[in-house]
Amino acid sequence: MKKLCLLFLIFFFSLDLFALEIDEKLTTRIVRTSETRKTILINRGSEDGLIKGDHAKFYLSIGVVARGVLIKVSPARSVWSLYRIVNADYIKNDEVMKLKITAPVKITKDESRTLITDDTPSKINTSDPRDLGIPLADGADDLKESTKTTSNNMQFNETELYSTNLRNKNRELFGNFHYSSRTSEVTSSSTNSTFNATENNFIIDAGFEYYFPDESKWYSRLGIVGAFRLMRTSVQALEGTSSTENSSYFGFGVNWYPLTRPSKTYKLIPFGHFGFYLGSTQSAFQGGDSIRNFSDDVAGSFTQISFGGGVKYFIHNAYGVMARFDYESRNDKFAQDVGNQNRSKISAGPRIFTGILYRF
Repeated sequence: MKKLCLLFLIFFFSLDLFALEIDEKLTTRIVRTSETRKTILINRGSEDGLIKGDHAKFYLSIGVVARGVLIKVSPARSVWSLYRIVNADYIKNDEVMKLKITAPVKITKDESRTLITDDTPSKINTSDPRDLGIPLADGADDLKESTKTTSNNMQFNETELYSTNLRNKNRELFGNFHYSSRTSEVTSSSTNSTFNATENNFIIDAGFEYYFPDESKWYSRLGIVGAFRLMRTSVQALEGTSSTENSSYFGFGVNWYPLTRPSKTYKLIPFGHFGFYLGSTQSAFQGGDSIRNFSDDVAGSFTQISFGGGVKYFIHNAYGVMARFDYESRNDKFAQDVGNQNRSKISAGPRIFTGILYRF
């Protein structure tokens, strides 16, 4: 009997000797994640010196990604519950990162303090990984325990932190849509004449922006923009003259983010803008009471430049909004009209643009 007790003591003592020390590191790979990314299965287990209750920081070259506690362990795999997520974008299947064993966080019963220390767990979940939403890979059934888990399972009480950046989503779509339409009727009491027209305003703006993913480079504060606009406007004047303009353009531009990088979420991102565009237009009018029975429809082309600035705002799911103030200058050149005249038109002025954004 004494020999048996001695063997047990040697066995448990050898386990403690094999356990990883504080600040020891392992390279690991995420095998599975739960839907919320708060629970992960990794390809390291007790054979690597991990024991249930270990706390660790998971990190990449960019810094700490998450912090968690080991809740279930087998020889080759372990389940970790993450109680602080710094960057959820890297909590994904097959992501390779390092873990560093850390001291357990101090637990406080002062709820006012837990509002600040968001990486302090109150309880630990010890349920089966299948109950955590983690489908096990083939051959991973060694996570089963011979004894059933009691119903007194411990759970986390955490402040959920979302991704702090969108570095891995370096392409952006943006768009804006406006449409209005109405009928108008102009009546002259002196000539007893009536003119009818449809007034409408139709604008579609769409575009694409590319961000450089390596934020260590100076040019990562620049975004390359491609844009397209389709516009149709028509209006009827007081004396019955109606005019219509259909135009479209495409072009490119550059956005500059001097203060806040465009990958940030839940922060205002100011930027400067410059754009150059080429377009075509169709300008038409029809005479009213003063120039009865006179009309013309002339095609043309134009160039346009714009410069200004604005602000963007993104949330964790990669959706965002934008507001931009530009000063635009446009130069139109038309073909000959019915009077054999070649005309040109220069227009300039401010424009306020708002749009919805999506990063992918």
